[in-house]
Amino acid sequence: MSENLTQEEITTLREFKRDLFNLYWERFGVFYIHVMPHPKLEIGKRGLLNAEKESGIVLVFGDKAVKVLDSKPDYLFAELQFGSTWEPTMIPWDAVFRIYDKFQNSASQLRFLQIETNGNADEPQTKPKSPKPEVTGEGNVIRVDFGGKRSE
Repeated sequence: MSENLTQEEITTLREFKRDLFNLYWERFGVFYIHVMPHPKLEIGKRGLLNAEKESGIVLVFGDKAVKVLDSKPDYLFAELQFGSTWEPTMIPWDAVFRIYDKFQNSASQLRFLQIETNGNADEPQTKPKSPKPEVTGEGNVIRVDFGGKRSE
C-alpha cells in the first residue's frame, strides 16, 4: 500500500472506523479502543501520561464508562471515566489503531495516521513510530500486551 493516501482514501478510512465503532457500540456491552498519540487527541485535563505518549492508550467503552457520546466524521467525542473523574475526550478517527471486544472474540487492527486533519492531502504525512502496545500505569488501568512471545 502506498505511503501517501489521497484525501478520498483518508475519508474512506475515517468512515470505516466510525462505522466499525458504531457497530461495536450497538453489539458489544464493553469494548476497547487502542488510540495512538496524535496532535488532535484530547483527554481532558489528564492527557497522555508516561509511556502513553509513545504507545498510546486503551480506552474502555461501555454503558458505565461513557457519559456522553457524539460521533462526527473526523472525530469521536465522549466523556469517559478515569478513576472517579469524568474527562471530555476527543479522539480523531486517524488515531484509532485497534478496536476489540471484552473477550477478544472480535478484534480489528487499523491503520492510524499522524497527520493534521486540515483537508490538504498534498502535504507530507509523518510516518508513525512503531507502536509499543504494552499499556501500563497505576490504579484501575487495564494492562494489555499485544506483542507476541518474548524471549527472556
